[in-house]
Amino acid sequence: MNQNIYRTKDLAEAAALIVEGQSLIKIEREQGICWFVFDNKNICESLSNKFFFGGLMINAREYSNTMKLLKGRIFS
Repeated sequence: MNQNIYRTKDLAEAAALIVEGQSLIKIEREQGICWFVFDNKNICESLSNKFFFGGLMINAREYSNTMKLLKGRIFS
């Protein structure tokens, strides 16, 4: 297993990571849970901490559009 991957099941966090330029490698489905898989574990962990503690400033329109795109991918 690649040790440099970052996985999250949080849709909002995944959208923020994408807006911040992180590449979504794939979406894995495990027992009804969607996992968003990214490369660059260290960068994603840093961005994730900023996201959850209010230190991440992103474009609201781009974030909203990315949320819609991810929802479309997981519910299609």
